[in-house]
Amino acid sequence: MSGSRLFGAIAGGLTAGIGITALLVAGERKSGRPSELADLERAAEARLGLRVRDHGALPGPGEQAVIQGGHLLLSAVAGATYAAVTDEDSGVLSSGILFGLSFYAAMHWIVGPLLGVKKPEWQADPATIGMHTANHLLFGLATAAGARLFSRR
Repeated sequence: MSGSRLFGAIAGGLTAGIGITALLVAGERKSGRPSELADLERAAEARLGLRVRDHGALPGPGEQAVIQGGHLLLSAVAGATYAAVTDEDSGVLSSGILFGLSFYAAMHWIVGPLLGVKKPEWQADPATIGMHTANHLLFGLATAAGARLFSRR
């Protein structure tokens, strides 16, 4: 794995993560309700025995920094993982779709429920499953595109 490909995959993952973060924060402002990421962060705090926040309140600037910082860190780690588990000649479309779906399955169907920070995805409504699937497909494609773009330099 080349350093430039790793950098590109991380950059692609971060770009997608920033886009998803922007959508979630805009949704909070529009609805007046905390985003799904805020709910996850608060559930993790409760599981760790840390300060439990008012679950209905919008996150303040400090909490928002923790939530979105963690989300972007996960996006960067996922980008690095993509670079580590795929070949340099992997097709952007095929590897991006496969990676995005695999990441979605791992986080929403397995890890989140096992950690007790979210309800199992199979209990979600079809619209939520569709939104999560689309977000992670775009994430996978952006990550794969970033890796490909920078590996050509």
